[in-house]
Amino acid sequence: MTSIRVPLTNVYAKGGYTARFYVGAQHHPVNLILDTGSSALVVHDDSYQPGRDSHLTGTTLVQDVQYGKGGWYGPVVQTSIRAGLPYHHVALDDVSIALTSQTQVASFLDADGILGLAYTSLDNAYDLTEFLTTENVNPRETYPYVMQHTAQDVSHYSQFLHRYPKTHVSPYFTRLEESGAIANQFALLTHRSSIYHTQTHQPVEKLLAHHLNHGLFVLGDPLLHRDLYTQPVKTLAVLHDKYYNVHVQSIQVGNGELIPGPVLDDKHVESYCTNGIVDSGASAIVLPQAIFEEMKRQLIACNANFAPLLAHYEAFTGEEVGIDAASLDLSQWPAIHITCLGSNDEAITLTLTPDTYWQVHAPAPGEATFKFCYLPGWPNQIILGLPLLNNYYTIFDRSAGDTGEIHFATKVDIPGHMIQAIHHALQPASKGKTNT
Repeated sequence: MTSIRVPLTNVYAKGGYTARFYVGAQHHPVNLILDTGSSALVVHDDSYQPGRDSHLTGTTLVQDVQYGKGGWYGPVVQTSIRAGLPYHHVALDDVSIALTSQTQVASFLDADGILGLAYTSLDNAYDLTEFLTTENVNPRETYPYVMQHTAQDVSHYSQFLHRYPKTHVSPYFTRLEESGAIANQFALLTHRSSIYHTQTHQPVEKLLAHHLNHGLFVLGDPLLHRDLYTQPVKTLAVLHDKYYNVHVQSIQVGNGELIPGPVLDDKHVESYCTNGIVDSGASAIVLPQAIFEEMKRQLIACNANFAPLLAHYEAFTGEEVGIDAASLDLSQWPAIHITCLGSNDEAITLTLTPDTYWQVHAPAPGEATFKFCYLPGWPNQIILGLPLLNNYYTIFDRSAGDTGEIHFATKVDIPGHMIQAIHHALQPASKGKTNT
């Protein structure tokens, strides 16, 4: 089996991490957000030229997804995808891809789409065979018909779709593992969940050059890559294979009193399963409001000077809020510990250091932004996003048991020669040109 490293950057998705994939017969380059909180593979139609793709075949399916912020819908096609560098890659034919005909604001930011890395139950589609027959669409396929004849917004078109039979699409990573090309594991090595800025109005090339805006996506057997991590390796139990569902037992500010994990409301158990998920598509740690307020209270109890800094941070707005970094002495801030259920029913504690829950030179040079928030309307569940993953070499092991495990290993700084290779691989691709 192959185990490969794919370069990552957080520049195109404004803090989220994208990997470059090559789609179709022309190996068209697209930068896709890696999201363990969803399962669909979607590419914006402006970023890919399906009409020129001799590998493309149509289907009768349409997908729609609405995220916490943003959403999209579009026809499902099948084509080939290559991941990795030309000399070290994996290729797969007949991959299901949704092509967006509508997107809400900020769904993909400056990326070209999203690659969901969760499980099949989240990769829903609707079979429009009946509709296509009634409309005399020939061939009986949703592409390009849906893109040519539909202009509704996402919420309205979703209501239309829900009249038709629901089915599941096999996600890309599931297909890749089932093909035997790689083991049923992947890992993320990341440093930030906000872009690191050193000067105003930096061009993309300058942002891509900074190693703190780099990362690695390891497909295959991440533990074989011993230059990327050291012991200890802490292992959480994945309790449900819908999201990467975990159980959060408590949060602790420094040596303070434990804040118990939330209790998921009965009405949300079927859809959300547990009181926590590990989500690489989240650029912050999202807490229920009561836990968020208690955490802030305990931080201010540590040091009253924290109060005016934290006053800027409340509910998630979709926009990063910066304070003057000169007012922030990270040496005064405590670590924040999150304890979850381990794979052997033991308590496993993971730690966010101050330089990951406060990120400097973001959203602008000389500023800093706080990476905890709450999300109005979200269930009583914690979203363990990138700020936690940034502290570790995080391995999603789907082969363990019935539902998998997540390993948090001590990450190693990426050596200089690898930084240069990643930087070269991340340079902007010319849209419309063939890459081989």
